[in-house]
Amino acid sequence: MTKIIKIPCDESISITEEIISDIDTVECGGDAIPSYLMHLVASDDVFVDTTPLIRISHPTSHSISNSDWESMPGLYVYSICTAVHSRSEKNGESWQCKPNLRATRLAMSCGWHSLRFEGDVFVGRLGYVPNYHLGRTELELKNIDLTIDNFSSACLCSPDLRVSVKNEFCSSVAIYNGVEKMASVPSPPCWLENASKKNYLDRASLSALAAAMAREEASTDQNMDDIKNLSSSNSNNQLLECNTSLKEKQPSTREEEKSLNQITLCLHCRGPSSSLCQECSGAYFCDEPRKCKMAGWSHQCICATWRIYVLRRNELSTFPYLADWHLPLLRDDCFISESTYHNYLTNILGVLSPVNIDSEYSTVNRKQTWWATELYGWSGGSSLSAKYVEPGRRRSYIDGFALKDSTLIPEERFVTKEDIFVANEKIMQETQFPEARLIQTDDRGLPILSSWEHYYRLRSLPPRSPAALLGTYPLTLYYAIQRYGIVPLTVAQMLDKPLKIHIVGVEKELNFVDWFQEVGFLLPEEVMIEMTWVVREDMFPQCSQSKSISMQLSTNMKLSIIGGTYGDSIDPNFDVNGGPPDMIIGMNAGLYAYDSWRYVVSYLHHHPNVVGVFTDYNEHSGMNCASLGGGKARRSLEINPFRQPRAMPVYCMNLPQFSNGFIYVFNQQEYEV
Repeated sequence: MTKIIKIPCDESISITEEIISDIDTVECGGDAIPSYLMHLVASDDVFVDTTPLIRISHPTSHSISNSDWESMPGLYVYSICTAVHSRSEKNGESWQCKPNLRATRLAMSCGWHSLRFEGDVFVGRLGYVPNYHLGRTELELKNIDLTIDNFSSACLCSPDLRVSVKNEFCSSVAIYNGVEKMASVPSPPCWLENASKKNYLDRASLSALAAAMAREEASTDQNMDDIKNLSSSNSNNQLLECNTSLKEKQPSTREEEKSLNQITLCLHCRGPSSSLCQECSGAYFCDEPRKCKMAGWSHQCICATWRIYVLRRNELSTFPYLADWHLPLLRDDCFISESTYHNYLTNILGVLSPVNIDSEYSTVNRKQTWWATELYGWSGGSSLSAKYVEPGRRRSYIDGFALKDSTLIPEERFVTKEDIFVANEKIMQETQFPEARLIQTDDRGLPILSSWEHYYRLRSLPPRSPAALLGTYPLTLYYAIQRYGIVPLTVAQMLDKPLKIHIVGVEKELNFVDWFQEVGFLLPEEVMIEMTWVVREDMFPQCSQSKSISMQLSTNMKLSIIGGTYGDSIDPNFDVNGGPPDMIIGMNAGLYAYDSWRYVVSYLHHHPNVVGVFTDYNEHSGMNCASLGGGKARRSLEINPFRQPRAMPVYCMNLPQFSNGFIYVFNQQEYEV
């Protein structure tokens, strides 16, 4: 007897378990579910469509632990379709069937964010199991029991499988947007928690295989291509010149100014819309008579989850120690426009000059202070704010910040034990319950910093200093080392080697290279860091003279900048200065956004001793990207205490968005004293 699950499209009908008899299983062999479902309907005008949510893993050995056997079977969704339905789809006709929100929510929890299910569906597991028969061990493909408890949290609650989110659902028994908030929802099994990771790695492997086949085919045809190119060299050169001129053409200053003020967009059609979803206030949809919310019904699968994310806005917008200077940067208008931030940098700090409509870019901004890349984006190193960046140019803190009041800038020196003592003295004198807020040090002597208050007090900065706006980058890096890098750091010190860190996906950080000295100054002087920035070649600024730069940031920190892509032009084990990394870090990474991240994720999977730390702008993206590291990585997702203290615009969603807002870790390692 094998259990499968039925998920009705009508959410008022409960999910149920059904039984496939041993007779059905024996007669069919392998997957008995399609045959079982065909017997249920008993019609010649019907077929069963099978959709994999998790593909089967074939065991490489019979001597596998029970937990490994449990994770190898696949998870499949079965839909009963009619020939009429099939003909309608083939002819491009619409077929009206009620959406199945619970099944679609389950698919999302497995990393299939574009998959949609309609009508009633069945779910079952299929895998290889050891069959001990007549003294022999053989592998047999068969259906495996699936119970409601296995994935009720994903179907009933949220595709965000974290316990904290589940508990927020379970805190009430009310019905919210058609999603029943149960008093108790079982935690998902490990095989479901790791589904997004498995599916992503499978896609990465297929992508790598396709790329290799394409290269082999290109190599085979190279001789013929060379002959063809000789006859068309003139036209190719003209095309290249045209492409180059288009690439180098910069957006006008008027376009740059326009980019500061944007309209919000419908989540479904991407047309202008200012109407928020009434249930979650996290997404924009077009008003009636347009049917965007109905057509984009999949939002209902995550609507209640987004409501939880939106309610974290107050927590994310709270920076207790900072003075009131940052409060205007957290107002509602900052969610849809950069004009408030532009006004702050231009008219209050005076670190940028107003853009003149009739000129390309002001002389003041061409001086490239560290603030210059805070607006207008990066655009592959070709935006007005990025194209004058010179990564190899050295700047002092005073030149980089360009503030009139030097007391708002930290001194360029190492933190001492005396600094920690003085900072704690002030905490004792000026705060209530100070014991919980004191700055401690870990076993390696690193200051344990967990708030902007810790950093400001340690570096003797007044609360009115805007240093946190740019400090989010070096402080997030320091936090990653201190919080998640203690094991690789300890091993490196035992081997008398520097801690090797690869920072991948670097863009605007190229404008304030010397600001990363701050990481070295916060670390004990004897802690040696060898840091490499890996920059995609198409992301280097136009004026950059070299795509390979080395410099000594501080006495304990060396930086190398190289151009290339992990797994494509760069092998991190051999092509990066110093050899393989101890840590890989990506800030505002968005692992799902670019194919170039696939090799990074795969590399971390195949090298579990390498710690990967990443940040993301909002919780939705952070949760989905963290899931690529498995259940443990998803559970590690937390608010980054060193996020930038300003709200960032995001135009088709109303989720709280901050630079380096959320942080998570792959291959987290525990330090045992």
